[in-house]
Order: sequence, then structure tokens, then C-alpha cells
Amino acid sequence: MAPSGSSARRGKKVLIAGRGVAGTTLAADVTASGDVVVGYLDDRLQGDDVLGTLADIAEVRSSTGADVVYFAIPSASAEVLQRFIRDLPPDTEFAIVPRTYRIVARDRVSVSDLTDVDVLDLVGRAPVKHDMIEARAAISGKRIMVTGAAGSIGSRVVQQALSLGPASVIGVDRSESGIFHLGQSLAGQETLRLEIGDIQSEARISQLLERYSPDYLFHVAAYKHVPLMQENAVEAFNNNVWGSLNVLAQAGAHGVGQVVYVSTDKAVNPTNVMGATKRLGELMLRDLAQQFPGTKYNGVRFGNVLESEGSVMQTFRRQLQSHQDLTVTDPDITRFFMTIDEASQLIIQSATAGRAGDLFVLDMGEPIRVMDLARALIEIVDPTLDVQTIGLRPGEKMFEELSYASSQVDTTTHPKIFVVLEKGDHAPGRVVEWARETTDLTRSYAIPDRELVERIRTFGFPDLT
Repeated sequence: MAPSGSSARRGKKVLIAGRGVAGTTLAADVTASGDVVVGYLDDRLQGDDVLGTLADIAEVRSSTGADVVYFAIPSASAEVLQRFIRDLPPDTEFAIVPRTYRIVARDRVSVSDLTDVDVLDLVGRAPVKHDMIEARAAISGKRIMVTGAAGSIGSRVVQQALSLGPASVIGVDRSESGIFHLGQSLAGQETLRLEIGDIQSEARISQLLERYSPDYLFHVAAYKHVPLMQENAVEAFNNNVWGSLNVLAQAGAHGVGQVVYVSTDKAVNPTNVMGATKRLGELMLRDLAQQFPGTKYNGVRFGNVLESEGSVMQTFRRQLQSHQDLTVTDPDITRFFMTIDEASQLIIQSATAGRAGDLFVLDMGEPIRVMDLARALIEIVDPTLDVQTIGLRPGEKMFEELSYASSQVDTTTHPKIFVVLEKGDHAPGRVVEWARETTDLTRSYAIPDRELVERIRTFGFPDLT
């Protein structure tokens, strides 16, 4: 298949899949630009200009001599889109729309044009859209604090929270430039407050909690790059374990009504330092829920967020923009993927589900082969490229888990959110006690990385590498 952005130069014959609003609107743009719409394909709509169904693409393209095919059915499922792409003749110039004609008329779709929803379409999973009515009822008129607010996920949580009518949203991050850019992107939001603050600072976190008295605290801040944290175990522990314990415990001490801790699928049976630190955060929630019964503690666990900092999709974008082959660690490696909107909605909605101490997961469908994602991107952006296999990195798993086998989860009031059923392996209070003992060593740098890894392993993480 030829480059998917299609070079729709003047005089090109254009065939449009979909005669709905998106297709006819695109047709007007095509005509205004001097090209010719030869007709439509549609499974539902009829008309003299509807030349066949989606399955007739090869025959209709041949009979009309169409140079370009645009897929303009935004409501189509991923399966329909994938089937249509498979049926395209191999020399077809193709683009997924609706997009502006200015974009699709270029020689090929630029990787910067692809949204995270487009990417999920390519690998066969429709994004999960959440009804935010309950979340609005909970957040409206309340004071919301978000740690890690300058990050890709934290900033979207801030944005989502602002849309729900809160009394105030307080974004906290230690990144000066990140907080500055967040403020610029949300200029004019009168209920937004931005603060520089490190989650590892007891005095600063205490000061912020006293100043704002939040009703809800969403703890998003974390180090999450697996190979980097594998080489910097003490720093990973200081930030992800001590920083989380500092924030979560002080939230209880200051009477915050509800705390939501953001975790990751890498916390399930962790084999790397980053995953172990996030699992320790999950375990500490239970201890803290007992210690501070006036605060409702919950955690939420999800897979890889497509546009988050350090994600594989960002790596692919950089490689495509540099016209480099894409790199995949192993041909069979799989991951769960979700959009930033899904992640931020799930984080906020988890505040309205379950009981204190519950850990939630999102129904994310089937895991996706990273190789399939890479090849789909190459096909639609730059078919001259290839995929290089570079081998697994230290601590990296072939398959991530989310723990939503039927025996491991229970339902909530939200059809796509489940609560994880897990038995505690440690006596009540022991995880927080051990974390404090260990952070006494890590914060004073009295323990080397390898010794810390062994200490974590013996505490109950036998698969840690």
C-alpha cells in the first residue's frame, strides 16, 4: 500500500468511504481544491453517487480509476477500519479522515497528525469513553489537588478536573518549566492554582495541604521509566515510595476527604524496580486506610498511556520524524494501551467508586503486540521504513498484566472499571513500617542500589531483577 497520507494534487480522482456528514464535508473541500470526487462507498446510505459497499473497494477503485481513497466514517469500529485497509489494492494512496483537506492533501500523513485515538484504531481497540456525570457531582464545588500536575497525565487530570466545576484545582509539581507551560496552556482558568513543590519534602507538602485543605488529592507524580529506574534504584525508591508515603500519609493527617493513588500495570508481579516501587505504593494504601479512617484511599492501575512522557508511542514518533527504522524490543512483546483521556477520566472516576482501600483497573480489552503497532504506523506514515528488534531491556517483561481475570476482580458501579481482589501478604501496618525503615537508608544514601534491590526482593518481590 502506498503512503497513507495520499498526495491529492490537483486533478486527482478521489473516492470517499462514507457518505455521511464527514464524507460529504470532505467532498466539498476536495472539490474546492480542484480535485474530483468520483463517488462514495457506504454500507448503509444509498444514492446515485454511492458506487458500492466498503467491501467493494477493490472493484470500485479499479472501475473509477481513483487515485486516492479517504476513509471518512468516524463512527466505524476498529474492526471495520482494519478490514477496509486489508481490502485496499496494494498501490492505493489512502488516508483516514475526517481531517482538514490541507492535511490529507499532503504527500503522506505526518506522524504529528495522528492522534492517540487514531493509533488505537490502527491496532484494533476503540477508546473507552466514561460517563462523567457522577464525577461532576463529586467534584463540583470541591477543592482538588493534583501532584505531578506538569506531567502528561497529571496535566490532563488538571484539565479534566477544571471542566467539572470545582471550587479550585491546585496543580503541584517540582518542574518549574512544566508548571509554567501548564499555566500558559490553561490561561484564564480562574479556579486554577499552580505551586512548585517536591513530593519528597515533608515541610512543603504539609504547607500546601494546610493552605488549600483539598477535598480530593490525586497523587500522579512518579518516576516511571523502567530502564532508567533500574539503574537508579535508590532514587526510584526515594521518589516513588518515600514521596508517595509522604503525600499519602500527610493527606490523612490533614483530613483530606479522598486520595487517589495512580499506579501501573507494571506493579503486577513486578520484575523491575519501577514496578516494585509502584506496587509498594498500592500496598501502603491499605495500611494508611486503617491508620486514617477519615480519609478514603483508593488506587487505580492502568496500562501504557500512548502520549505520556517516555511512552513507546513517543519513541516511535521521534523515529518516524527522523526517518529512522522503528525499534521494538521483541517481536512478541505485548502491552495494554490507552489514551490520555481514558487515563485521566479513569483517575477521576475512581474517586466515585468502591470502598476505602480498593484498587481499580480499567477494562482495556486485549493486549496489543508492539510489533503490530510499529508496522501499522509504518504502513500509514512511511512504508519505506522497517522495524528493528533490539532485545529486552533490564527488568522488562514480555507481557504486562492488569489483574482483571474474573477470579481476581469484582464489578463496580462503572461497567468498565473493576476492583482488584487481592489478599494481603503482610500484617496490617507492616508495609508502611518497612517503607519507613528503608527510606531512612535511602534518603541518607546509606544503602547502594544493588543492596536496596535485594532488600526489596526479600520483602516479597522474588521476581525482581
